[in-house]
Amino acid sequence: MVSQSITAIDMPSADEFVENYIAKNQPVIVKGLDFDADQLKPEALKASLGDLTALLYGSLFDLEDILSLSDYMDDWFNLTGAMEENVPYVRWYNKLKDVDFAWGDEAFQRLAAVWRTPHCLPKADFLVPVSAAGAGTNPVCDAFPYRGLLVAARGARTRLHRDPFCSDAVVCQFYGTKEVALYRPERADELTKASDGTSFGGFVDVREDKLDSLSAIPDYHGFLRPGEMVYIPHGWLHDVIVTEDSVSITWNFVHRQGAKEFSRYLASQSNGDPEFEILQYFHRPVGSTKLTASEISNYHFAAS
Repeated sequence: MVSQSITAIDMPSADEFVENYIAKNQPVIVKGLDFDADQLKPEALKASLGDLTALLYGSLFDLEDILSLSDYMDDWFNLTGAMEENVPYVRWYNKLKDVDFAWGDEAFQRLAAVWRTPHCLPKADFLVPVSAAGAGTNPVCDAFPYRGLLVAARGARTRLHRDPFCSDAVVCQFYGTKEVALYRPERADELTKASDGTSFGGFVDVREDKLDSLSAIPDYHGFLRPGEMVYIPHGWLHDVIVTEDSVSITWNFVHRQGAKEFSRYLASQSNGDPEFEILQYFHRPVGSTKLTASEISNYHFAAS
């Protein structure tokens, strides 16, 4: 097979984006983000957020260390030479559940004035967050599942995985470059090494042998550059490596036009999923912090 290059398109309207990408579960890179580039460069980021405690992760989602953002950037940014193995990755998530943790909500508050929601993204009809129950739908100021500020040195990566509970993901790139490889959902069995019962793990490491090459040919392959957003539909496996010191923001959602697999997940696949508690947390506006999968399904689909 031949990998298809994924090239950035001009910013579509929200209606076009829903019709052509969300409803069709089709990946895309969109250019034309609205943000204050100078305020999201490394030195500006250190000035605005450097005192905050940052969370360092490995190449999947295993927490490895806690230190200030300034210390991370001093240690890992601006390195030259060949890419290093095991470069840590700052993932700063807004609150995802009711536990005491170094969440990234304050970091998002400090950055709220320097970036805007991509114009192509819808502002309504979200099942997660639950817009029908009054949950906010502006990721600049409202919480979303896995909304994270990602600060990563060259060589940091996110190994092949797919995102939880059949949610879609976007990544907005503000500084530096990432290489993105995307694999169709129907290739999951081919790319499974040993299922571990989670959405994230169990897949082969397509960069295990060499960081600069892929052992499995992706369906789509491209580079995410400043001012661009990649849309990763639910079920698509993806591998990402940072090719230049990088600053980006990511979040997940479930939209009504792409919710068929989400409904199936609630019916049969949520049992034992460790990420289900995050789905429960984001259904608090419905009136309970511990809704069952059946109750969540009835809320969204009973009248359908």
